[in-house]
Amino acid sequence: MKETTPTSTSTKTTDEKIIRLIQGLHQLHLTPMKATHYQKLARHLPYPSLPEIEKRFGSWTHLLEQAGIIRARELSNEKRVALDRSKSDTSHSNRWSVDESIAFYVKKCGSRITIRSYSALRVNHPQMMSANTIIRHYGTWKQALAHFQLSSNGFYSNEDCLGALRQAYEALGPALTSKEYVQFARKHQLPSLTLLIERFSSWREALRILEETLD
Repeated sequence: MKETTPTSTSTKTTDEKIIRLIQGLHQLHLTPMKATHYQKLARHLPYPSLPEIEKRFGSWTHLLEQAGIIRARELSNEKRVALDRSKSDTSHSNRWSVDESIAFYVKKCGSRITIRSYSALRVNHPQMMSANTIIRHYGTWKQALAHFQLSSNGFYSNEDCLGALRQAYEALGPALTSKEYVQFARKHQLPSLTLLIERFSSWREALRILEETLD
């Protein structure tokens, strides 16, 4: 597993993507958007933060100029200041990045990370980025975990998978079905049926290998 430690956000967002985002937002606005308005959007949507934009482009108005929204030379100093003015928001500035949130989870709970377990931890640590925001950023939860070389199945070895199958086999009997295993695995937080099939090629083969170890 790639070691993750809380660091500053290492976003893949390019300047071009930010420019296209701003151009898209201004299709709904008849006048240039103020920095304070963008801040409100960025609190609830997976957009780059205003400080990141200011770091990349120098200022909010410089971004608007590059996006073709304004012509800076036609702006008065007063108008420029009004567009660039941001609102201090300590609660938002204290919110963790995706990297920091995932690293904190791994430190507290280990490498197996599901939406449910992540959200449960976030109840007591609201500075963590929400699962929904992470999903919007990466497309799916699975893709987000893949970015950090993590899995909702954790890092189970073949022996771990057989051990889980053995638990179900001993609890439910030799006529164990895949449907019964799914329910048992969910209840006891064991490797998923999908993972077992990935490791052993099929449900039947997984049972065959298990039965050999029981002889």
